[in-house]
Formats: sequence, structure tokens, C-alpha cells
Amino acid sequence: MINLEREQELLRNRVLGWGLTCEQILPGLDLGRDIALTTGPHGLDFARVEGLDNLGQSLSMALTTLLGSDIFNVQFGFDGLNALVEETNPVLMRERVRIAIIQVLRKDPRVRRIVDVKLGDGQLDVPTPGSRELAVRVVFETVTGDQSAVDVGKIVANAASAIIGNQTTTNTGEGILNG
Repeated sequence: MINLEREQELLRNRVLGWGLTCEQILPGLDLGRDIALTTGPHGLDFARVEGLDNLGQSLSMALTTLLGSDIFNVQFGFDGLNALVEETNPVLMRERVRIAIIQVLRKDPRVRRIVDVKLGDGQLDVPTPGSRELAVRVVFETVTGDQSAVDVGKIVANAASAIIGNQTTTNTGEGILNG
């Protein structure tokens, strides 16, 4: 049984990929990320993230990067920050942010389907006047059948446009690889 679970995990990691671990510079306030290092048998090396954790990190980075700000890939990023700044109608602002989130997830071939996108309290109540802050949680299914969630935290539009908080949650017990 242990060998089967190990094979499933290896297959999941192969399908969902790996990347370098990119930790927040100031935890709790996503103003930037830095590549993490780890100590190995041959000294310092780059820390790696695999499988669902890699996908969660990739989506978190895409959702906290302004669309077009990556000079090497101008199609990468999230257009929702523009909606927070430009839109005057609060309900339309929330829907533009929701659409921007869905666009980011649809660009990633490792995401099979989007289960839920929650903004703030999940309702379309009119926010308080002058408020430009939304808590974002996205639940999706991967191509391996696993469900995962990305909590971006609060998207705050101001002169610095900051993301407060950032967390990835996964549930691997439901995947097709486990069945």
C-alpha cells in the first residue's frame, strides 16, 4: 500500500510540476518574494516546491502580480487590481475582480475546473463607500482530480497596491490518482 501511495505522489508531482520555493519577503504582506535556499549534503541549494504546493504557489504569484508587469511575459498576472482602482460601481468592481481571477486560473493547464471564487463574505453586498479591499478565496480542481484552494488574503487598492496574507490549502484525498 505504501508503494502505491508513493507512486501516486510521484505521478501527481510529475503532472503538476515543480519549481523553486519563493517565500514572501514580509510574511503577511505580499510586497515581493525571494527564492529560498536550503542546506543540503553539498552545501546551499535552491529549495524546491512540488505538486499541489507548486501549483498553489504559482497561482498565488499570478494573483499577486499586476497583469503586464512581468517584462518577460506580459500575459502573466492579474488584472483585478485595475478593477479595484478604476471601477466606481462596487458591484461591478467585485465582478471584474471575479472575472480576472477566473481568467488567471483558466490560463493554467493544470487547473481542470474552478469550483468556487469567493470575494470577501461571498455576497454581492455593496461595500462601504471608499472601500477598496477584498478578501479572495479560490477553490479549484486540478487535472489530477485533487481539490485545492488559494487564499490570496485581502487585495487592497491604494498608492502601493498591496496583498495582505497568502495561503494555499490542498485536499489530496479526493483525487483520481487516489481512487
